[in-house]
Amino acid sequence: MRILYFLVIGSLCFMSCYTPRYMYSPAAQNVPVLVKKGDSKVAAYFSSNLSQKDNANNRTNESKSRGFDLQAAYAISNYFAIQANYFKRTESNNGYTVNGNLDISFIRYKRQLAEIGIGYFKSLNKNNRVIFQVFGGVGKGKFSFTDNGKTSNDIDYSRTHQAGVTKLYIQPAFMFRSKGNFAASLSTRFSFIKFGNIKTDYTQDELFHYNLDDLTYGFRSFYEPAFTNTFGFKQLPGIQFEYQITIAVLLSRRFIDHRAFNFSLAIVLDLQKLLRPKTGN
Repeated sequence: MRILYFLVIGSLCFMSCYTPRYMYSPAAQNVPVLVKKGDSKVAAYFSSNLSQKDNANNRTNESKSRGFDLQAAYAISNYFAIQANYFKRTESNNGYTVNGNLDISFIRYKRQLAEIGIGYFKSLNKNNRVIFQVFGGVGKGKFSFTDNGKTSNDIDYSRTHQAGVTKLYIQPAFMFRSKGNFAASLSTRFSFIKFGNIKTDYTQDELFHYNLDDLTYGFRSFYEPAFTNTFGFKQLPGIQFEYQITIAVLLSRRFIDHRAFNFSLAIVLDLQKLLRPKTGN
């Protein structure tokens, strides 16, 4: 029945419009530059989907995501490390125009998620220029949104939706380092998202229409490739800068609307270098 429903919706796509209710947004990936025991990373990111407003028919359409990510990692040995991450987003999107038909709705989101993980890393050559690492972990958090708008009969409405989130992830990565303060990483995170403890005042028909009716059935899996570039300057020992581009692709057969892109800028601290005593002349 769900397949038939989507076929009908697709055939009417030029006659009506649909505003997604995003149930997932990718986080910045924690890809630390670790070579030996005691290496560490503490980072604060500003994250965004780099959305732009689109004006159509005298109405502003937007779909934006803004927030921050906090990350830490520490090498407990020459091969193993631990990491912790915190993710927070404030997002919004509104209805868009299809052949002059307006979906008059505005959705505001709040997301937060904390993760802990453990990983393995190993240099693939003698000078530690190429490193393989893999992290895995678990996260817990909450995603919620409010939906305000008008019905087709021009009647104001308001809805809320809240869900607890459990996340499992595995994240392999290859890192390439230069002799200086430069590193580039290619990582792939596989995220498995489970929703539970849902509280909402949407009707059952509305839940079905917005692909929210079967969220508690199993995990939703995502493939999330990312590119990370970390660089610093000799004049600022222990301080580096980083940017990251992440894409999220839904792998599960059960569909949910999700954000597909995240861009992050960060300040990265190496506590071992920062706290190292300075030697006099």
